[in-house]
Amino acid sequence: MTPARPWGTINWLFPKLSVETWELVSCASFEERSSALAEWCVMRGVVPGGVHLLRIDDPVNRFTDEIERLTDAQERRLKGFFPKATLYREGLLAQTSVWNSILTQALPDAESVMLDISTLPKRVFLFIVKRLLAKNSVKNLLVCYARAGSYPEGALTQDSNPVEALPGYARVSEGAGTSLVVGVGYVAFDINQLIEQVQAVNLHFMFPFPPGSPAFRRNWGLIRQLTPQASIPLEIHRIHAMDMFAALDWLKQIGTDAKGELDMVALGPKPHSLAMGLASLSVGEASQVMYAQPKLYHPSYSIGLAKDSNGCPEIYAYCLKRHGVSYI
Repeated sequence: MTPARPWGTINWLFPKLSVETWELVSCASFEERSSALAEWCVMRGVVPGGVHLLRIDDPVNRFTDEIERLTDAQERRLKGFFPKATLYREGLLAQTSVWNSILTQALPDAESVMLDISTLPKRVFLFIVKRLLAKNSVKNLLVCYARAGSYPEGALTQDSNPVEALPGYARVSEGAGTSLVVGVGYVAFDINQLIEQVQAVNLHFMFPFPPGSPAFRRNWGLIRQLTPQASIPLEIHRIHAMDMFAALDWLKQIGTDAKGELDMVALGPKPHSLAMGLASLSVGEASQVMYAQPKLYHPSYSIGLAKDSNGCPEIYAYCLKRHGVSYI
């Protein structure tokens, strides 16, 4: 029997959840889409019980002034929608104890949480998801993602750290060889070194489909760069960029086949990265989720908002828990 997979556009999914009041956790970012979910709530008459905004500062770089100006504008817009919103401001590379403290302060006994990951960094939102799933008080958890209108040509990020485990997702127990899954995105790295580091015995690329141009060219360009020199079994698996649950099912199957020895590199779209985090929690302590964290984001990292056929922002929602029932 196929398990329930409650996801889709927020306009379709939200009315079916039958939850009266949500706590909203969102991000004040330089990207235009950071306010898309808040605007949707106002337009639909959804009044959160509390609104908690995270503003996350990158390390100082040559774009800092422009990023600050754009983020200030989005923060004002968000507070225009929700004047009583609480703002928490921290650095991108803050320790997990900082994010845990914010969650404890903002959501001490929250029952229903709507988490907007549209512009939250992966290292932050994956940790938050893990903590919220571990909280006994949380009975309803909805993760939302607003698609950008487009991404420009050229480098979107720079000055990335080496590939390393994300906070809360490092391997705890060691095995003898692992399956390596790389989410295809825009950031390249030395895959030959990583294969040796994790002792990978096979390699899988999770390819977002259907990518539009120029994402299509960039994704295939990344695969060409990441094709290893070593002789290792290689698979390219296409999954819709928004179908988080299909990605999760596929990753869990790989983890089962690999007896839990699973390394995942979260370079692809955020719904795929969310699936990696959830798969790691399911597969067990011999798995890990890794990332090459950029320290510089270009101010035009994304452009505008994707729109549906009615001209409304294209926002997807993934129900991880409903009335205490887990769907992962």
